[in-house]
Amino acid sequence: MVFEGRNKEYGAYRHRANKGKFQLRAIIIVLLMIVAIVGFILAKSAVEAALKEGKNMDAEQVTELSELKKDEPKKEEKKKEPEKLEYEKPVEKVAVKSSIQFTVPKIVEDEKVDHSKELKTQDEVTKNKFAIASQDYVNETGGTGINIDDLKENQEAGGTTVPPKEPEVVDNAIVEVPATYPGGEAALIAFVNKNVVYPAIAQEQELQGVVVLRFKVDVDGSVSAVKVEKSLSRECDQAAADVVRKLHRFVPAKQQGHPVPVWFRLPVRFRIQ
Repeated sequence: MVFEGRNKEYGAYRHRANKGKFQLRAIIIVLLMIVAIVGFILAKSAVEAALKEGKNMDAEQVTELSELKKDEPKKEEKKKEPEKLEYEKPVEKVAVKSSIQFTVPKIVEDEKVDHSKELKTQDEVTKNKFAIASQDYVNETGGTGINIDDLKENQEAGGTTVPPKEPEVVDNAIVEVPATYPGGEAALIAFVNKNVVYPAIAQEQELQGVVVLRFKVDVDGSVSAVKVEKSLSRECDQAAADVVRKLHRFVPAKQQGHPVPVWFRLPVRFRIQ
């Protein structure tokens, strides 16, 4: 009504004509902003509630697991006894020859007396050059047993069995054909370096050095009687002995074409790389 019959080409008319549209647009924008704010608040509340519920569930699960662990009985672990470096053999009772000769008195004619069995005087002992044995043994016909001087550490007199005479064990360096490891010395060193276990306590203490072992290589090439000749520490000595016991069979030593047992020496080096 205000602009009836007037010029309608300037801005005031268009502004008033579109005022309703502007107001409707403003109302819609305000409503959308209100909806967005309410939605953000609701979403934030939902996320916080979910996080809180998740923490409660984790706490309950941890509690249940801890209670289950308490209820489970602990299994007792058996302690493994370390293998001894030297093998102890049980005491064996064997038969020994009599070391005392009892002569029954017998009256004979003077020309039949055996003067070799008479006791010698001190002058005769001094003048004559002969060795005095630790024991004098009776050479009885059909007698069995070994000399008492030949008893070993694991043997004692008193049994009835006669042990077989074992071949003497000599050093590997003095036989005609020494015992060798399959593949030679390089293969032996490679096997030891690959299989030896450096003790953790020795590494922590930065302990380095060499353990020298002596062991027996038998006629079949097997390894036994491992002993420590030069010690580094109890743990390193045990580790070195363990790897030696894992060695493959040697090519046995030979003397006059026959296999013989020998003592073999092996240094095992412990070095921190």
